[in-house]
Amino acid sequence: MDRDLKLNCLIDSKLLKDIQGNMAKITNLAYNIIDFTGNPINKYCNFSTFCKKMRSTPQGMKMCYSANAHAGLEAAIRKEPYIFRCHAGLVDVAVPIIVNDNYLGAILFGQVVMKDTKSSSIKEVDYSFNTELITDNIKKYYGEIISMEYDKLMAIANVVHLVVNQLVEKSQLLLIKDELNFANVKLAKEKEEMAKLEETLKNYKVKIIQSNLNPNLLLNTLNSISRLAIIENANRTEEITYLLATLIRYAYKNSGNKVTIQEELENACVYLKIQTIIFGKKIKYKIDIDENMKNLKIPSMVIQSLVENAVINGLYPKKEAGVVYIKGYFIKNTIIIEIRDNGVGIPENKLYELSNLKNDNEDCQWKQIYNVNEIMYSYYGRNYNMDIKSKVNRGTLISLKIPFIDENLDKKV
Repeated sequence: MDRDLKLNCLIDSKLLKDIQGNMAKITNLAYNIIDFTGNPINKYCNFSTFCKKMRSTPQGMKMCYSANAHAGLEAAIRKEPYIFRCHAGLVDVAVPIIVNDNYLGAILFGQVVMKDTKSSSIKEVDYSFNTELITDNIKKYYGEIISMEYDKLMAIANVVHLVVNQLVEKSQLLLIKDELNFANVKLAKEKEEMAKLEETLKNYKVKIIQSNLNPNLLLNTLNSISRLAIIENANRTEEITYLLATLIRYAYKNSGNKVTIQEELENACVYLKIQTIIFGKKIKYKIDIDENMKNLKIPSMVIQSLVENAVINGLYPKKEAGVVYIKGYFIKNTIIIEIRDNGVGIPENKLYELSNLKNDNEDCQWKQIYNVNEIMYSYYGRNYNMDIKSKVNRGTLISLKIPFIDENLDKKV
């Protein structure tokens, strides 16, 4: 604990004042509460006239403060009440207030003279004292000092010590509670900042994935453009170049955004037109989408990426012509989008790997599938699902199940 934490900040000052006042009434003794430097933290109670007169001079006040500070430290070292005789010959008790092994102050009481011989064991404050400070005007009040047996004074000291320990225990619990609250607030703030950071990273990752057109597509298309330009008199070169530019523009314009299913379909058709120009009748496609879902929005590059996967991994390796089917429909509150091909299919062992939908290999053959799954999960979480079915030499079916939220009406159907 930092010493900057003061006693009257840790323990309610009104409570300390009430305890001091009530103990003074019960015992008829003088009480004074000091901080760890020896300075009073509130007004003293029940002081004798003798002690008031002693403190009425700067030198007398200094001696009393010093004696109290010394006694408080002695009590703190012993961790128990310390009975001592002050420089003026009166007996006082210092009860330490220690919180988490830190001495914060003490309750001092007494200002009595002893009746019995047990007082011989009481320590005297080791201070040089000018006896001339006790003038005749002060001495005349000495007879008013209360006399008390040592055992009774010790009993009162034990009661005060017990009360102090209860206060300390309560204050320690409050400290622990405050520290836990602070730790919880700090942890919550750190979690919030971490969540924001993860969301930012996720968005960047989604943008990177969505804007990352397959390099093989670009290279193969550009090579095809070159070949076509040489072989023929550039009859189809202009069309394929235009389509490629449209494809690239769409990817970068909509990176990280949602688009309508209609826009996604149009983009997928651009990709498929490029493939039909390059490969002729070997690649065909069919689209069957519920008209009611065309204006609904989904993350960009999803349909095109799965269509690209169907072409590259399903139809390219196939000797015969192949077809890509794109279908969309509703089941209750769920949008179903299916990308089916009648290509070479996925081997059973690879299909098992794909079922986990996790991949760290950047060169993975089915990178488009992993990318789409990551994009969709980042938007919809566990409410989204991807299902993959495939048979070798018969084809592959990838189904996306997306929660249907009409963003225009802001309600579910």
